Amino acid sequence: MAAAVITVTKPTDVQDFVISNKKAKFRDITADTGDYAAGGFTLTAAQLGLKHVDMCFVGSAATTGTSGATASVIGITYVSAGTSVKFQLYESGATDAPMNQKTAEPYVANFTFRVLVIGV
Repeated sequence: MAAAVITVTKPTDVQDFVISNKKAKFRDITADTGDYAAGGFTLTAAQLGLKHVDMCFVGSAATTGTSGATASVIGITYVSAGTSVKFQLYESGATDAPMNQKTAEPYVANFTFRVLVIGV
């Protein structure tokens, strides 16, 4: 299967806001049913509505699929001096085992998670 297409959208049910000299942006990140790329995927500060990312929070372990029946833990790595963020998905391979990064395999349908990104 081809690599997943990642889209970033501003949700309509929450408002971005300003704290002192920082901007706070909410964004929904969605993958189509293509394959997850081992190593994760990178989004630029501009794709997230900023010039520089200081902090990025994932709302929770993301619910996945149209029924919301499964979840994936999402790791965040800040790269390129705040100009981009890498997202990596983790899953458990066995009971009580540490989580491992997801391998190159298809996303479930409508995989979406929300982030709060703070920066300038």
